[in-house]
Amino acid sequence: MDSKNSGSKSDITSKVYGKMDMGYLSLFHDNQRIGRVIFSDQGNQYEMDEGFEFDADKIYKKENSSAEYPNSYVQGCDEGWC
Repeated sequence: MDSKNSGSKSDITSKVYGKMDMGYLSLFHDNQRIGRVIFSDQGNQYEMDEGFEFDADKIYKKENSSAEYPNSYVQGCDEGWC
């Protein structure tokens, strides 16, 4: 099973706040900048940082699916630590 395609995400829309910054709105979650909204005559453009997604008027945080886990608890024994 390929965990990179499982793509679980959680809705954090109600926990996101914005601050105006030089003509666009910076978006924050847990005091971390997660993206920005650029306002134009053609409509709003959402630029989200890696790990975040804007979809259907909601903001999602993608779960870390790229983390590597050892195949077993004895992986690395040749390095002398187990």
